Amino acid sequence: MKKPALALLLLAAGGLLLGATGAKDITVARGETRATAINAFNTRLAVHGRLDDSIFLVGGSLRLDGEVTGDVICIAARVEIGATAQIGRDLIVIGGSLDKAGQSRILGELYNIRTSKDMKKIAGSLLPFLPESGDMTFFKVIKTFFWLILSLLTLAIFPLQVGEAAAMLPKAPWRHLGRGLLALLAFLLLLLAFLLLSFILIGIPLLIMLMAAYFLVLIFGRAAVFYSIGDQACRWLHLKANPALFIVLGVAAYSLLKFIPYLGGALLVILDLLAAGVGVGYFLRRRKAVA
Repeated sequence: MKKPALALLLLAAGGLLLGATGAKDITVARGETRATAINAFNTRLAVHGRLDDSIFLVGGSLRLDGEVTGDVICIAARVEIGATAQIGRDLIVIGGSLDKAGQSRILGELYNIRTSKDMKKIAGSLLPFLPESGDMTFFKVIKTFFWLILSLLTLAIFPLQVGEAAAMLPKAPWRHLGRGLLALLAFLLLLLAFLLLSFILIGIPLLIMLMAAYFLVLIFGRAAVFYSIGDQACRWLHLKANPALFIVLGVAAYSLLKFIPYLGGALLVILDLLAAGVGVGYFLRRRKAVA
């Protein structure tokens, strides 16, 4: 199977998994104005009135006949844009389906990500020089979008928690960096111990649990780091954006570092240590709060 087809298959499978969970309805009625952003997971969303912010939807469906002043970002969702719809910024549809009326208005850009060409197009908008780079392979594009989608899914499921963890980073970066280094050392020691124990079977379930815990902490921590980077960038540029775009900007900045010799590699290691540190730190903080 070709890589583009495999990528589309993964997106389709993600959509099927999302569809397996219970859905709910969110409606902005005609004549109604909603001032807050809509971040939804596996939801039937209908906007017939006005939304003075952005939409971020994972799974489910969107019917838009009204006006959205910000961005509309949909992943593995069924999207219908009516003739009277207006979007103030960009429309980004990754996977799923898009049915757009010709009379609808999009004041920003339209990205309907279904092929490798589409993926390179949006990658070019986020990282302008990468498509022309000889080191830019389709695998790297897929890997970038893999982390982008994982981080956006984490934000969609745990929006408050990711925001709280991201807010912890600027307050004590050195503490999180040190905690991340200790967490990495602990992981390596436990990995070695469980590998040795796996020879007598008892270590196999422990090894699986360790790898799962590490991966979950890394996903949550990276989502928080990407959120924090995007938030700081928007503050510095005096831009108003919703949390989903914080993640997009953070992933873009993270990807750019991969093309900076030596210094970029060192900064990537630091960011990953920060991700592990803030992930562990947030879970410890939540545990103390519950206790």
